[in-house]
Amino acid sequence: MMKPWNFCMEIIPSSSGRWIDGKGERTMLREGRRVMVFSAHAADFCSRAGGTIARLVDLGGEVLVYDMTYGERCESPGIYARSEPPPLDEIKKIRWREMQGAAGTLGAEIRCFDFGDSPLIFDTDRRLQITDAVRSFKPDLVLTHWHNDVLHPDHVETTKAVIWACRYCDAPGVKTDHNWCEEPDIVCYEATLGTAPVTRYLPDLYVDITSVYERKMEALRHLASQSQLPGNYAVLARYRGLEAKTTANMKTCIYAEGFCRMVGQ
Repeated sequence: MMKPWNFCMEIIPSSSGRWIDGKGERTMLREGRRVMVFSAHAADFCSRAGGTIARLVDLGGEVLVYDMTYGERCESPGIYARSEPPPLDEIKKIRWREMQGAAGTLGAEIRCFDFGDSPLIFDTDRRLQITDAVRSFKPDLVLTHWHNDVLHPDHVETTKAVIWACRYCDAPGVKTDHNWCEEPDIVCYEATLGTAPVTRYLPDLYVDITSVYERKMEALRHLASQSQLPGNYAVLARYRGLEAKTTANMKTCIYAEGFCRMVGQ
């Protein structure tokens, strides 16, 4: 069985310009990274990877979040619990304010394609929009949904589109407004909460978020239309922290986020 990589070690520069930890293993947390985080709905980026985003920003990295939708249909339960829910356009405005608050707390910039959720469908034009966004920002790392998150089809479709964009961003024959760029590394964050056994999500990367845990919780509280998020993801962070401590030798870790490698890293 592959040993999970330890992302809690002291970071030092390698002679190749890559960043490695004290044991010579490469790490996701190296200084000055350019990172894009793709999220199907309003809160996915924060609930799954908020702590890692904060740590990357603290290391001098630039993080750009792209939400595919505002989660205006299927992921705004607090709004639909009202006796008279507002129209979709107003729900989008509410979610946008929440998203901006969460991203700002983490130190990231956020944008939204507004593709519409449930169902979230990607045609060639939408895939090219994502490709152009990748070419414009030129990330060296992309975070996105688990590719087998089958109990939430919007998540699966998002990752298919993101992979398409990241694999074709270096193809000069695929035309968009911006010129081609190098393919980024791709890492998948958590599957839908509670579905890891069904979706076969088994992290092989852990990021210690203990130092930024409270910032992640503060960011989640901005997403008031999904008031269950702070409590639910506090449980997951503690559990992943236990995994990191016992399986990745991260002895001082209390809270963690888990990831699965797809391309690079």
